[in-house]
Amino acid sequence: MLAVVGLMLTLGGCAQDPATDGAAAQLAYRRGFEALNDGDWLKAQQYLIQAKQAFPEDPYVLLNLGVVAQRLGRFDEARGYFQQVADTGADAIPERVSDPSAAGKSLADLARIGLASLPK
Repeated sequence: MLAVVGLMLTLGGCAQDPATDGAAAQLAYRRGFEALNDGDWLKAQQYLIQAKQAFPEDPYVLLNLGVVAQRLGRFDEARGYFQQVADTGADAIPERVSDPSAAGKSLADLARIGLASLPK
């Protein structure tokens, strides 16, 4: 399974009120990350989707949505999220991961690992 990754988001502004909506999206992301760490996949999905609504191309949000979909057995959905991150070539390295073997890997690398771990 792919590791859960987290970092304080550097979310760009595409919301109407970036200060308000950005703060709400960051809070939703943090709550989603906490739910992932607790193994509460449905709650994690709920919060991460809120973050994605404000920032639809954020690779941290997309990667963690891929993890959630994978854990829920929705492999085609997971594949879509992982592929989006892999295609962006996101070279950021997460500060926190749930799996020590994921430490030091870029988001794009983690997405490719996620893709490889999905059933065909």
